[in-house]
Amino acid sequence: MLAMLYLPLAGVNIANGQDQPFLGAYMNIPRLFEPDATLPERERAIEQQLDTFQAGGLRVVMPYVTTTSGTALYPSEIIPARVYPSWDPLRVVIRAARERGLQVYPVTCVLACGKQEPQGILLRHPDWALRNADGRPIGHISPCHPQARDWVVSVHREIVARYQPDGLLLDYLRFNNRPMQLDPQGAAEFAKLVRESQTPPELQQYKEASLTELMRRISAAVRHQQPGIKVAIYSWGPHVTQNHRVAQDWKTWARQEYIDMVNVSGYCYPQNYGDRYLQVFEDRLRGALQINQALDRPIDVTLCLGIKTSHGQIDAATDVQDYLRIAQRLGVDGAAVFTWSYLQPYLEDIKRDGYFVAFQAGLTNRP
Repeated sequence: MLAMLYLPLAGVNIANGQDQPFLGAYMNIPRLFEPDATLPERERAIEQQLDTFQAGGLRVVMPYVTTTSGTALYPSEIIPARVYPSWDPLRVVIRAARERGLQVYPVTCVLACGKQEPQGILLRHPDWALRNADGRPIGHISPCHPQARDWVVSVHREIVARYQPDGLLLDYLRFNNRPMQLDPQGAAEFAKLVRESQTPPELQQYKEASLTELMRRISAAVRHQQPGIKVAIYSWGPHVTQNHRVAQDWKTWARQEYIDMVNVSGYCYPQNYGDRYLQVFEDRLRGALQINQALDRPIDVTLCLGIKTSHGQIDAATDVQDYLRIAQRLGVDGAAVFTWSYLQPYLEDIKRDGYFVAFQAGLTNRP
């Protein structure tokens, strides 16, 4: 019975065309329906949401399938905690998306597992957690721990094997951005390298190498499971590729062909950057594009358009046009909106004034 239940969803529908500009939205599954809705009501609500999604001009559904607290939004046999223990909303989302010719890129919170306190798998394996400045475990899986890396890779292999999505977007594939210490095993391995190497690595170099190894293994595992799948990451921008606390060297990941797309944060608002916010936004995108253009085989660089985030929020639909015009002029390959639920109050204005249509047309028709 379980084998029947978990057969991969077949028949990837690419009616909208893989070669069209990427235009999608991150999606929080619990916000697609009322919390007290019955299962049939939930499924109807998901279908109605995707009808609105498609009518709005979006073509890539990006549902979060794991959370920052270490829980799964699908019936995982690997992740110990599930949001819906006896229901598979991801399967419903993917089926409804494919019926509408929409692509699906599940989104994972790769290493986030509980913020300040360990949760999820870290309750079983606290030795896998990074430490804060005082040496106390935090809710963030260490990419330096070999068993932790094995587990993370297995989660992504499971998702791809079960659902056969068009792509996979990796969020929180980074170190914590606060002063921190490695997990005990990672710290011991680093100390061993320092003692034994004639040119001992610095801690920053070790962190970047550890995260790159995890990225390599995830990419290899999901592509072995499903050849041709697109692998994408979310990134803060060009500044994190070298000598940054988060150690996210996506330039190397792109060069080594571990990833096909980087979705660059566009979270620049008057609230966090004052009157310079659009210039900061433009500089960030331009820096990412310059890194990409220097590669032998460039990947796709897309904008993460933040409607409402912890950094700030837009005030009107016209703000969306401002960001998209700059991104189009610079030559990005598409955009992903964060998030679908935050976008909806502005969607009718965006449709009426054709912001998404103009953005896609500009990317499609560029020289």
